[in-house]
Amino acid sequence: MKLIKKMGIGMFFLIILIFISEVNALGISPARKIVDFEPGLEDEIELKIVNTENKEMKVVIYLEGKDANLVNLKNYKLEFSEGEESKTIRYSYSLPDKFDIPGDHDIKIVVREIPKDYDTLDTLVGATVSVVHQFKIKVPYPGKYVVSDLSIIETGRTDQIDFRIIASNFGNQKIVNAKGIINIQSLTDDKVFTINTKLDSIGSQDKKEFQATWNGPIELGRYYAELTLTYDGKVSYAELIFEVGEKNLEVIDITVKNFRLGEIAKFNILVDNRWSEEINDAFVELIILDLSEEIDRFKSASENIPPLSVMELTAFWDSAGVEEGEYNFKIILNYEGKKIEKIVKTVISLNSIKFDFFGTGAVVANGPGMDTSKIVIIVLIIINIGWFIYFRKRKKR
Repeated sequence: MKLIKKMGIGMFFLIILIFISEVNALGISPARKIVDFEPGLEDEIELKIVNTENKEMKVVIYLEGKDANLVNLKNYKLEFSEGEESKTIRYSYSLPDKFDIPGDHDIKIVVREIPKDYDTLDTLVGATVSVVHQFKIKVPYPGKYVVSDLSIIETGRTDQIDFRIIASNFGNQKIVNAKGIINIQSLTDDKVFTINTKLDSIGSQDKKEFQATWNGPIELGRYYAELTLTYDGKVSYAELIFEVGEKNLEVIDITVKNFRLGEIAKFNILVDNRWSEEINDAFVELIILDLSEEIDRFKSASENIPPLSVMELTAFWDSAGVEEGEYNFKIILNYEGKKIEKIVKTVISLNSIKFDFFGTGAVVANGPGMDTSKIVIIVLIIINIGWFIYFRKRKKR
């Protein structure tokens, strides 16, 4: 069995090595050349083809793209000898007086390893290793033409959302004035907030980046943002769906009223949904542990928790056969494929169940009072102050 396991591991690594070898056998530099269109523009570009394994091999070079006729290759085939690291090739291009279609025109220069018995490109199977150099011609749009992009600058904050706006002028004329309006909505189509931002002028074939901020308070949830960018009488749009915070539920309280050991107990479990959308199929499973041994388990029915609301889930437990004493209650909150677990120390007596929420740092709380997270922070501050005073006195001694 050990031999089979070792052979399996060896085969796995062999496959990985073969894969890496195939992927990295060739390299090309630079990977891209971008030129701004000028009528009749001509130039020559040098490319370096890298034999990363220093092995003997043959490569073929060919063009792809509807505008491939604009490029002239100086080499169509290369041969590397063993130990030869690289070769240099050149290609030239000659642009026409005009393009009928504005925008980006891409031409690919493909360098592909070929078998030793290779005859023609038509017989070449696409399983061999290849690398691509991209030759891009940027043809401006007539007049003024802006493409806008909207994204979020990730900060981890939930009280402030920073938007990044990138406005690219692909036209052949300068834009004098531009301004942006971001309308933010929840996914239920309720209007939430509007941000106005003033943009600068944008030169031809230029782009500028701007920022806009949405300040809180902001409810957790998913939102839809639409950017309307107006520039010199024209409009460009961009849209974005983003999330604030995480889609989480939290158990905030558990109560058991009129408890009698040996009878059926009703657990009332309060679950808080701070998300701006409904969370489906939520239920709580409770496992009673005596040290690490499971004594019993039970769970509530599944419910859909409405957005921005607290809902009570109910679970019933038959306490017959359980003795008085200290136990651990594992509380598992399940929803939409997620699980959140908490362990709470619990004392079961004849007439009550008491949960030691603070002792385990659990979020479950019994009745009103200070947030346990705040209590933990206060206690940690007191402990750190105590250690600081202790070590300072010790240093003086």
